[in-house]
Amino acid sequence: MGAVCAGRQGTSWGVCLGCMVLGVFAIGAQAAQAAHYRGGLGLALFLAPAYPGSDSERLFAYPYPYFEYESPTLHLHHEHLRAKWARHSPVSIGFGANGSPPAAAGTPDARAGMPGLDPTFALGPDVMVRLPWRPHAWRLWLGARARYRWAMGPGLQLMPIGSSTSAFVESRTPRGRAWPIVVSFGPVFRSHGVNGYFFGVPAAYAVAGRPAYSAPGGYAGLRLSAAVSTHVGPFDFAIFGRYRNYAGAAFTQSPLLKVSNTLIVGAAVVWVFLRSANGG
Repeated sequence: MGAVCAGRQGTSWGVCLGCMVLGVFAIGAQAAQAAHYRGGLGLALFLAPAYPGSDSERLFAYPYPYFEYESPTLHLHHEHLRAKWARHSPVSIGFGANGSPPAAAGTPDARAGMPGLDPTFALGPDVMVRLPWRPHAWRLWLGARARYRWAMGPGLQLMPIGSSTSAFVESRTPRGRAWPIVVSFGPVFRSHGVNGYFFGVPAAYAVAGRPAYSAPGGYAGLRLSAAVSTHVGPFDFAIFGRYRNYAGAAFTQSPLLKVSNTLIVGAAVVWVFLRSANGG
């Protein structure tokens, strides 16, 4: 499912490399014997709102590095580092990253005349509990995650924004399927800083039809994500989508929120040119 990372654009390459090094030193010799790894390069194309809540869309294209390492107790992916308490434990603790793309200044929509949005990235822990399941049935998890978000300005200057939390239910097809599917659903909650970054209107940029607005923290909508992938020779392919519903969100009065529902759809391809001897 490496190609699916494109649906969570903006992962920090440096952080991922650090997680990879940490993961390599965290495993023991016995786990290493049963481990496998894969590495390569990916390209994602997706159609998404010009900014969260926008009624206009943009086509984004992002190259990204892909790597994956898995042992009985450790799973290292370019988006997360996840460990189990024991080989057959249903509980896993992780540390992950995600982000959002930039929105250029001067966009002819509700943000016209406002500064552009810098790309952001977020880091933080998560926990997942696998529920009992029968062989040949879909696998099911309950999870929760927390993230702290930064905006990346010129010269890689980092500006802290705020935090977010989410709870989710995730389901996957059984291992070994030729077309594995992942579906995730749950609510999102964000701090005043994060909601304000995307939906606030400073007084200096208030105009007719776009009054000044300070977005409070709180409920930030429901998120439904799905992805299906497969591989052909050295290439992995994926199609993914993410639906977001803002009904009842804390910032529904924002003049920047032009729609109550948004959808991101895209595809990705990964060229896997590095893999372990045991098949990866």
